[in-house]
Amino acid sequence: MDRYLVTFDRSVKERSSMASTLGRPRQGIVDGVQHLAAEAQGLASDVILAFPFISVASLVLEEDEAAALRQRGEIYGVRRTRKVQGSPISRDFASPMAVPGAPPWHIPLINAEKSWSRTTGRGVRVGIIDSEIDRDIADLPIVEGQTFHPETTEWWGTDDPHGTFCAAIVGCRTGNTGMVGVAPDCDLYAMRTNKGGTGSEESLIAAMAWAVEKKLHVVSLSQWDFAGADEPHEAPWEELGRAAEELTKAGCIVIGISGNSGNRPKPWVTNPGRCPAIVAVGATNADQTWWQSSSYGPDDLPEERAVELVAPGNSVLSLLPGGYAAPGSGTSFAAPQIAGACALVKQLRPDLTPSQIRSVLKTTSRDFGPLGRDSKFGVGFLDCFAAISSL
Repeated sequence: MDRYLVTFDRSVKERSSMASTLGRPRQGIVDGVQHLAAEAQGLASDVILAFPFISVASLVLEEDEAAALRQRGEIYGVRRTRKVQGSPISRDFASPMAVPGAPPWHIPLINAEKSWSRTTGRGVRVGIIDSEIDRDIADLPIVEGQTFHPETTEWWGTDDPHGTFCAAIVGCRTGNTGMVGVAPDCDLYAMRTNKGGTGSEESLIAAMAWAVEKKLHVVSLSQWDFAGADEPHEAPWEELGRAAEELTKAGCIVIGISGNSGNRPKPWVTNPGRCPAIVAVGATNADQTWWQSSSYGPDDLPEERAVELVAPGNSVLSLLPGGYAAPGSGTSFAAPQIAGACALVKQLRPDLTPSQIRSVLKTTSRDFGPLGRDSKFGVGFLDCFAAISSL
């Protein structure tokens, strides 16, 4: 028996309708967002999670039960839930690219510092969907947090450094750590979906629902399917794609990653970055060449399912729990720079829609690699100052 995501026709919005279709008692279906936020002992096999905002339920099924449900006309799809993870982080506490008293090397490379005389992201609400965040770092204040991992009720912690690392890239204040974020005055919201390095689709969906409730403007989602895309033209994940669409409709731009399989047998852009409502970000080296582990292609992948933008991702400096500066490599650390850039743009032009912000960043990017859009660099390299200047 495995846990499956069952996707209904979008008209199915009531738990009672889901229960009827599944042949289960109404009282056995719980609100997925509330249950994941409250549960700390893991998901029991008899618990059915409902996500009415995207017409999806999560439940444990035998394979023959799943096969029978696939034959029902009112059911769009039935498939096993998948796991996601971020990029591994070295716990080394020094980097030859760190310069005392100077901003991290990637900040001037993307022209973030040059933008701060006009915008610092003040008042823009940015969510970090990731692992726990160290809440005791003074230069990394979190406005509000929530956990959606079913094995903990705490959004904070220090065991997995990934969430802290990504949050600091977006919005670390200028202070005593020697680190500063791309949008140092934005309001950070923590949404914990991972524990021990991994999380599930259910947790990501719940976090996106919470982001809608909190009216977030930007979400940074540095998660990928570490198994890689099954084949070059793998379809976007329907369930998570629906959640990202609803978040986008609510006025929030979702920034994701292409993945870290660029030097593997399956180098293609991974899910959930393939979902059209998620901006897939690739990574470069410090010299703005393509980072060899950044997932890419295939060449004929539609633009909104392919790499759209790139930013530095190899040996990027940020904070570990405890406030120590250290390097980390992965597309996970390129995406928060794009998220920070979104916050810079949003402060200046709060009227812009997610689609318009996406367009601004892409049309002002610097074209590297082959001329025009390509599978490794997308349309180009992030330029924060060019983006805000275009406004």
